[in-house]
Amino acid sequence: MKINSQSTKITSCKTNLLVIGLFEKEKLSKELSLIDKQLNGEISSIIKSKQFAGELFQSQTISTLKKIPAKKILLLGLGKEKEFSLEILRKIAGLTTKFVKKQDFKEFATNLQTKIIKNTTIEQRTQALTEGFLLGEYKFTDYKTVDKDKIKTISSCIFLEDKKELLALNNGIKIGRILSDATNYVRDLVNTPAGIATPTFMANEAKKLAKNKSIKVKILGKKELTKLKMNALLGVSQGSSQEPKLVIIDYNSSKKESIALVGKGVTFDSGGLDIKPDAYMVDMKFDMAGAATVLGTMKSIVDLKIPHRVIGFMPLTENMPGSSAQKPGDVVIAYNKKTIEILNTDAEGRLILADTLAYAEKNYKPNAMIDLATLTGACIMALGYTAAAVMGTDEKLIAKLKSSGDETYERVWELPLWDEYQDFLKGDVADVRNIGNMKGYEAGTIVAGSFLKNFVEKTPWVHIDIAGTAWFIKETHYNPKGATGYGVRLLSNLLQNWKK
Repeated sequence: MKINSQSTKITSCKTNLLVIGLFEKEKLSKELSLIDKQLNGEISSIIKSKQFAGELFQSQTISTLKKIPAKKILLLGLGKEKEFSLEILRKIAGLTTKFVKKQDFKEFATNLQTKIIKNTTIEQRTQALTEGFLLGEYKFTDYKTVDKDKIKTISSCIFLEDKKELLALNNGIKIGRILSDATNYVRDLVNTPAGIATPTFMANEAKKLAKNKSIKVKILGKKELTKLKMNALLGVSQGSSQEPKLVIIDYNSSKKESIALVGKGVTFDSGGLDIKPDAYMVDMKFDMAGAATVLGTMKSIVDLKIPHRVIGFMPLTENMPGSSAQKPGDVVIAYNKKTIEILNTDAEGRLILADTLAYAEKNYKPNAMIDLATLTGACIMALGYTAAAVMGTDEKLIAKLKSSGDETYERVWELPLWDEYQDFLKGDVADVRNIGNMKGYEAGTIVAGSFLKNFVEKTPWVHIDIAGTAWFIKETHYNPKGATGYGVRLLSNLLQNWKK
């Protein structure tokens, strides 16, 4: 969808569909009153008859009968004015794209960005709308062949605005598109079948970023990983025919201070010998969502021209039950020399992150590290699909993530990482266990985070468990069923506002 701006009034805009928002009990503006008059009071009549009351997400279509340049008007309810927010704008934008496609409109125009939200700018409102439109329009159709030509798309959207505001509005469109395109790129990667999106495929996607002069990409294969003794990562890959990779994406490498982003990249997780039930295994192509999010974030920050050095790390492997697969009871020596007792081969994500965090800290000495992983089903039990769990060693960094989460609505909720949880991880024959020594999955998300803490020595570090936010079982306002691309807008916002 192309998104542009015009300094045109709604009364004279020539479009197939004019999208206008109204709050509950809102009086018609001067321009809308003029349109109402030209339509013989049609708008005021449906409001008076309570067919349309401006309630949140309410909609009403009006045919203009060629009395104004716009062919049809879509009235959208914005709810109570005092409760209006950027997130409501995103949701309304997402719902708008669904309506527009359902009614087979190819283009539409709107002035929704003119609706005031306290403490926001027109640039921020336009960005939120752009995100909602582009994220809401997304559909993964790469493998559709039957009736593919019948899949409905939107060609363009036009923001109507005063000429003096066009610069800010266009900047909002630009940022919104960068973030949405990167998010949709992550959605595509995660939705791609695991037989195609292998570790090598993901590494090749990272190579494409190296076309930009500000990016350097380094790929470590099995030979290099063996030499480095990254045995926790190698152990997970043992049962697969696919070679593991560690991809390092270094942006603005000439700068000394840096932020490291680490993403779990299990491109398919069968559970290993502790094999998953079939009901859970079918979606396990999404277990590389953390790595995909790092890749998408690196893509976005290049386009946003973030002034900081950011280093992305993507440990990539399959977790399969092949004849050489890691066995319960095995012990591996991690990169930082700590020994790990493997008591469940389905607790594999923490193993590949352990080696990567230790490697990143020792060799790149970042000023902060953030990892993202679809790590535990326990996170879904705790927080559902509404927020990601966050925990770590630096409260300031956690506070920054919370702030960015509130702004982007990719929210995070902090869980404790107290020393007592380390007691659950004391191994019988090794330094640490890869699962807790309890009866079941008590505090499973926290125990997984506590495990990772053993592989970060001094660097301020935060772990984000995105198991419940990376993949939805049904669509919402602007998120589709399947991969959501969660984390790109969160991390990009954090890096846009980064201060020492």
